[in-house]
Amino acid sequence: MGIRERLRLVKAAREAGWDNRRIVKTVLRGVFGGNERRKIVVEWGESLGLEPSAALRLAFEAGLIPSLHPPRDDEASERPPDTGPEKSSG
Repeated sequence: MGIRERLRLVKAAREAGWDNRRIVKTVLRGVFGGNERRKIVVEWGESLGLEPSAALRLAFEAGLIPSLHPPRDDEASERPPDTGPEKSSG
């Protein structure tokens, strides 16, 4: 789909009261694979007037794409690093 078609659909969706998250969620319906989803989010983000990083952040926060660098939880940073399986002495 070309940029003109995307812009036309974005305009129609906005006139119907849709927000960016709903538009992106609808566009990604039936699309599988993280890389393909990211590519589509960036393309449609451009049509929505978003920078690539803003579009990807919106999609991640909406649970539509996995993060390449998931946020660390505070609990994980307090634990000692995993040293692998323990060796038994018996």
